[in-house]
Amino acid sequence: MTGSSWLATPFAKASQRHERLILETPPMLKTKLRVLRPLLSLLLLCFAPREAASQSFEAFCALREPGREIRLLAPDYRRFRSLVRTITTESRAKILKEVPFSMHFDELGQHTLYVVRGEKEFIGYVHVRSESFKWGLVRIVWLMNTDLEITSYRFQRCRSPWRSELESSAVSERIIGKTMRELTGMLSQDGSRLRPGDASVSEGARELMAVLVQSAIKTRVVTEIVWAREVGSIKAASLTHELFDGGGRVSQHLDLYDERVQAALAQRGLAESIGFDRSRMFRWRVVDQAGAFRGSVFCTYWSAGDERAKLWWVLTADHRILAVEDTQRSLEPLTSNLFQKLVGRQFGGEEECKTACELAALEITLLNTQD
Repeated sequence: MTGSSWLATPFAKASQRHERLILETPPMLKTKLRVLRPLLSLLLLCFAPREAASQSFEAFCALREPGREIRLLAPDYRRFRSLVRTITTESRAKILKEVPFSMHFDELGQHTLYVVRGEKEFIGYVHVRSESFKWGLVRIVWLMNTDLEITSYRFQRCRSPWRSELESSAVSERIIGKTMRELTGMLSQDGSRLRPGDASVSEGARELMAVLVQSAIKTRVVTEIVWAREVGSIKAASLTHELFDGGGRVSQHLDLYDERVQAALAQRGLAESIGFDRSRMFRWRVVDQAGAFRGSVFCTYWSAGDERAKLWWVLTADHRILAVEDTQRSLEPLTSNLFQKLVGRQFGGEEECKTACELAALEITLLNTQD
């Protein structure tokens, strides 16, 4: 904490009054006060960390002037909605598992996500993060698209002399539009600093650049985990508008794997999932204005061997696959090609499946039939 901010505290003012009292009192009382002075200093030291922690907690909550900050990142915005969440113990564990570095407990308290729109269209998500740095607290405001890719950012607060360098187009090009794998690849193996040999910024700016990259990773991970249902619904609506002629309304379908569905999967040889994490499977039903079923959008977490990917599937009411999107570009080219070959096909039984990708498509098809 800086000298000026310390003097602004009530404890410092009390200390100043104490000094004046010593100068103005008789010798015997002065002696007693000098004995008490170390105790007062100890009391100040005990309270100072609590005050700093309180300021730190408040800093992580939300934007102080959301309208102004959002306009600086998205000049065409017309309105925004605030989604406030307190991060649960379960979400905290998921976040710490996904980020390649340690995080302070205070970083995972209460957060606000801003859903930003124009006249009608979705513009992006705004998320602010406060990061510890040797030059003092750094506050970074991030703008993300429906796939949670960084599309813009700015420092709301940063005392570093290298701030302008990190806000330059040359540096922002290394952050904007990058995948999680690409962002993580910019850091050392323990995630604590820039990768050795990385010459993307000047030597003096390397530490702040590491903070910037870490913040981008945390922003994406926290948003995806804490606001999974909200960001999923907006992505599903975007895919519906893009792939269904005339669009449609989406509504999330919960409890995908009830006893009836599990029995139907077992009859098709899918008692055990082929690659899907069934605890993280999400579905949105698409209906037209009259309420007729048009199809589904699925968000799935799939893995095979060393490969992991978040896949978005879009199916019609007659179970034709309209799209399989690897929005984080996590798949190897060969695997990605196998999934793209599913587009336009329909699956009725396991006898049609020769690859793990086709078995995954069969499971999605069977889920699409359940209502």
